[in-house]
Amino acid sequence: MSRTPIKRHLALGLLGLAAAAVAAAPAAAASSGVGGGVTNLHLDRATAAALGDLGLTVAPVGPATASGTRVSFPVTGGAIDPATAAGRVAHSGGLAFSSHGTTVRATNFIVRTDGSRPVLTAAVGSARVPLLDLDVADARVLRRGPGGVGTWVVRVQASLTATAATALNGAFGSHLAGGTPIGRVDMRTAPSEVRLAGGATTLMLDPGTAGALTGLGVTPSVIADGTAGAAGLSFPVTGGRLGAGTFAGTIDHSGGIALTAGATRVELTRFRIEVGRTSRLTALVGGTTTRVPLAVDLSGAKVGLSKRTAVVLGA
Repeated sequence: MSRTPIKRHLALGLLGLAAAAVAAAPAAAASSGVGGGVTNLHLDRATAAALGDLGLTVAPVGPATASGTRVSFPVTGGAIDPATAAGRVAHSGGLAFSSHGTTVRATNFIVRTDGSRPVLTAAVGSARVPLLDLDVADARVLRRGPGGVGTWVVRVQASLTATAATALNGAFGSHLAGGTPIGRVDMRTAPSEVRLAGGATTLMLDPGTAGALTGLGVTPSVIADGTAGAAGLSFPVTGGRLGAGTFAGTIDHSGGIALTAGATRVELTRFRIEVGRTSRLTALVGGTTTRVPLAVDLSGAKVGLSKRTAVVLGA
């Protein structure tokens, strides 16, 4: 949804460094892309019965599906604030209203919660009309779904808009009123990517590499904002984005490593891990803007997402 903020762990190898991992708290995020999910409309039983008495039936338009009084609409995209759910969420499928051979199809729903009037709009013919007013007074926003990075909105009450009531009355000769309760809406969205909002990568020098460097008269040291401790060298994560399902993306760091031999000093700073078909680690060299690829092997890494923490271990 989104580029959802996420705390993270990361383990990697750098110049023969063996890695450990630490976590950090997430920060607030602005609107982020929505990558999928589902919105469920639980039809009000009394209203459904009243519509039936009027000879008016309501059925899902694929790929929407129905189970009892629940109709589910696949989420196809949009952008929302993952903490408040304010934004716009698009869907496929829809509803077909039918009576005595006449059918009105309302499809491609868009839920908008970024204004003073939350509303669900639909495509009806060539027009987009407000179909349902959404009452969010008792709504709750939850962080759920795989890895805890999804945004779920529950306890939203939906009612027929005056515009939709007028259109249906004109098509079917019915006498529906604006404000007629339609049911409860629950929306479950998953982000298209996650935004890294903190964390650190902690690296421990491999003993073999340490011996080789010492034999060459090279002394490694840490450059601020990196720090050295019992667990190794730690470099703060300053940002980046990863695909929620693929982990493809980038992870940026501050600090770095200096390699010193006599009067010669080489600085490798602002590490960037690029995750994708060809994963690699790059660094700025010698305080320049030249970014040089180093090495990182993610082929055997374990990747997971839990409690809004991205975990990449065994690199």
